[in-house]
Amino acid sequence: MSSPSIAPAVAPSRPATVAEKSSKHALFEPIALVLLSLATIGTAWCSFQAASWQGVSQQMMNLSAASSRQAAKYQLQATQFGLLDVMLFSQYVNARMSSNDAAAGFYADRFRSESKTAFQTWLASAPFENSNAFPHPFVPALYQPKLMTDAAQAEEESQTYWQKAGEAGRAGRGYILITVLLACALFCGGTAARFEAAWIRRTVMGVGLLAFAFALGRLLVLPVKG
Repeated sequence: MSSPSIAPAVAPSRPATVAEKSSKHALFEPIALVLLSLATIGTAWCSFQAASWQGVSQQMMNLSAASSRQAAKYQLQATQFGLLDVMLFSQYVNARMSSNDAAAGFYADRFRSESKTAFQTWLASAPFENSNAFPHPFVPALYQPKLMTDAAQAEEESQTYWQKAGEAGRAGRGYILITVLLACALFCGGTAARFEAAWIRRTVMGVGLLAFAFALGRLLVLPVKG
């Protein structure tokens, strides 16, 4: 009587060990570590630069507004003094036409320095006899009030400050954009190694590296505020 045959024992399949799983991610861990380190440092640096440039932009805007107010002040004062000069000149002409030399001299002596210079130049051209002379001393070739020059200079300074404010604002926004890109790189670098599928790991890590490379390229062309 033959004994029953015994089937050979089949070793049960064992799950992948921790070492085998770690070997899958061996390439991603150092890359992710470098990416996370550089992106973290870059985020801190860009945040500092963005805040600094926004502060510069606000300062330039304040200076622009102050210069604009100063220009308006100079223009108002120039207009007021111009009215006074015209009134004195009108009284001088009336006295001169009335042959009242005393009154004419009285008003002529009270011209301000700027209008007096223009008046003397105009008077030297014999305007009462010379029909080709300037009609009055307040033409731009003769009458050049300093306050109007100061107003033009203040307005130019205001425009310069405004342009600098715009440039600083654009630099600050550029650093904010880089901060967003570095945040994307941080996310990708921190999650890439967690995926089991190799193509997902490579895709996520590739996106993170591309975001970091683009951020680095933008960082190299932006101005630095010390």
